[in-house]
Amino acid sequence: MTETVIEVKNVSKWYGSFKALTDVNLTVRKSERVVICGPSGSGKSTLIRCFNRLEAHQEGEITVNGIRLHSKMRDVAAVRKNIGMVFQHFNLFPHMTVL
Repeated sequence: MTETVIEVKNVSKWYGSFKALTDVNLTVRKSERVVICGPSGSGKSTLIRCFNRLEAHQEGEITVNGIRLHSKMRDVAAVRKNIGMVFQHFNLFPHMTVL
């Protein structure tokens, strides 16, 4: 059996009274390719942002490369170094340059 790199169990996330994710479950194994698709506003970006702690989930468990993500974790960099994401809109730092 191939190593699990991302495991999501019963994850929920909401913004005020709007529930963006409800009891999401997902297992991604090493070397697997996964496509997360759906209509605008269905929670795709929210789910991916939860993988690297750009957003905090309120319920459930997310484990990335054996590290369980939670609100009190200190070493977010250890998780983020192995997760890449391409933003739909450019999220550039206005105070930085490429030079």
